Amino acid sequence: MDKRKVFIGITIVVVAAAAAWGFGFFGADPVAAELQQLRDQMQNLDLPEAQRDQLRDQFRQRIDSLTDAQRQEYFEASRGQWTQWAEQRLDEFFALAPDAQRQRLDELIGRMLQQRNDRDRNPNTNDRREVRGGGGSLTEAQRDERAKRRLDHSTPKMRAQFDEFRRMLNQRLQARGIDPATLPGRWRGRA
Repeated sequence: MDKRKVFIGITIVVVAAAAAWGFGFFGADPVAAELQQLRDQMQNLDLPEAQRDQLRDQFRQRIDSLTDAQRQEYFEASRGQWTQWAEQRLDEFFALAPDAQRQRLDELIGRMLQQRNDRDRNPNTNDRREVRGGGGSLTEAQRDERAKRRLDHSTPKMRAQFDEFRRMLNQRLQARGIDPATLPGRWRGRA
């Protein structure tokens, strides 16, 4: 259940960020315009994965530079668009043939391993989750409320697809002999 809550939370955060742009909540704010541009570029599946990874890193760095209030506002306003994007990605994955799904999982695992290798090469930098606390500073009631909001903003279909995706990813990690505990923060402990 915790794994699903984490994924749903991440998805909701991303969707909230996109919705803010879509509804014009950020107006002519240059920071918002920059985040919008990065988000649109990240979602371009025609770009090489390495370039999309670089854009994701830039997006995360920019999000991390916002105050908590700015970040929350951005994510709340963008929720709908990000949810739609996440659902589209899940639908695309499950429309693939089994061999193509396995290939997509292997690509994801490759990125996870690359992140781990990057972390190992530069041990002085923490995972983003570790730097920001990963929710560890929240009370039990706050964690429950956050989990409830995540569930409220996802569809049963999306939750079912994510559960199945996570199951398939865990099976593939296991088949390749990879311990999830050695993976970067956002993947750690999910198997």
